[in-house]
Amino acid sequence: MIKAVIKAIIIGLILMLTIEIVAATNASAPIIIVDNLGRTVTIKSSERIVSIGPSCTEILYALGLGDRVVGVDRYSDYPPEVVSKQYINNWWNPDPEEVIALNPDLVLYSVGSVAAVEALEKAGLTVVALKPATIDDIPENIKMVGFITGKSQKAESLASTLGRRIDEIKNKTTNVTIKPKVYIEYWYPPPWAFGPNTWGHQLIELAGGINAFGDAATGWVQTTDEEVIARNPDIIISLCGAMHHASLEDIKGRPGWGTISAVAKRAVYLIDENLFVRPGPRIIDGLETLAKILHPELSGEATTFTFLIDTTTLRSGIQTFNISGLMKVDILTIKSAGNCTLAVTIQELGPELPANRKLVGKYLDIDCSVPTGLAFMLRIYYNEDQLKTLSVSEGSLKIYVWDKDGQRWIMLNSAVNESENYVEATVTHLSYFALTGEPAPAFWEQRIPLWLFVTSLILIITIVGIGVYIAHKKGKSV
Repeated sequence: MIKAVIKAIIIGLILMLTIEIVAATNASAPIIIVDNLGRTVTIKSSERIVSIGPSCTEILYALGLGDRVVGVDRYSDYPPEVVSKQYINNWWNPDPEEVIALNPDLVLYSVGSVAAVEALEKAGLTVVALKPATIDDIPENIKMVGFITGKSQKAESLASTLGRRIDEIKNKTTNVTIKPKVYIEYWYPPPWAFGPNTWGHQLIELAGGINAFGDAATGWVQTTDEEVIARNPDIIISLCGAMHHASLEDIKGRPGWGTISAVAKRAVYLIDENLFVRPGPRIIDGLETLAKILHPELSGEATTFTFLIDTTTLRSGIQTFNISGLMKVDILTIKSAGNCTLAVTIQELGPELPANRKLVGKYLDIDCSVPTGLAFMLRIYYNEDQLKTLSVSEGSLKIYVWDKDGQRWIMLNSAVNESENYVEATVTHLSYFALTGEPAPAFWEQRIPLWLFVTSLILIITIVGIGVYIAHKKGKSV
């Protein structure tokens, strides 16, 4: 019996050792893939990665691979911690010697030049080229990067989430009957727009719009003021970046542009350019933001406002953004990790509130193109008529935020300013927000102040005492 047990233990140890050896062998086995240029690439290791292209960098960090990145191109600026990495000077035509100096096992390259890929490969570097043709290709690229870096499970999860979000927008916009004409500007002067076969064109169509320059002969369109005016877009998206920043007031000041429908209706929106030109995870944020702008009715009579956060301004103070109309809201931006777009959507519909809370006003859906490190004071206004109509007590007003992971509302530490009729709270996480209050208690359920209770009790005792005294006197006289 003892011999059998010892034999079983020995066999078990041998099996465990065999499994470990096989696992170690498989872990070090080369991985062979076909990249977006149709090249067959053998990857022996991915412990040291040079990322050339901001979209590549964002994919790597989204998969938790930031610690393996030893170098990036100089345009990679997201997430904020990437700025500490060694820079490659030229993205379009990187110097192979500069890359070799970083001793990478793998170079992930968002293709600028096919010749550059060939030069890097000729220098002995292992290069995987990413060049997605459509929005739907982006989740597939993420899965490929996850596969070659040992992050398949996380990549599958992220790709699935992005694919679901794309499908949700498609399902909402497929059958829209009215499609606004959209002009996206990424440079001026002269005006440059997105033509066919570009990310901007795809985003417009997926979001339920018509590209004002969708019939152009080229993908990247250098046009004229007169041509933009003649095409008369319903909505203008002004992409903001290091080289371009045109607000509604800037555009109104251009000769003749005031007659454009979008300008006359003030339908000009400033959006972070990186949400439209980088084929990485955040391009889906750009798609969702654009869909809200083009079709607010899909979110339940919603209206979207966009604001540009400028970190240069924040170094010496705060930026205050004011919204009025459907409801009055102030956003006092305290800090941000980088220049970015803040998108605020006011809408009728949102996650169901807790049973003991009533919505005061409407829901706020707040997103930011660079949410990391963002902090601001959210100030939501109310009026006395609202509280009376809802039978809500002023002292119970609180701002709640929706926890997407836990699928529940969380009460923020809120302060009520009764003299100016607003509630404010500090915000560091973005989601849905709601100003809520508790139903005012019935008269007989309301708490009576101690001084009023004591005074009333003394008054009652006095009245009863006087009544007893008078009755006693009358009894004696009889």
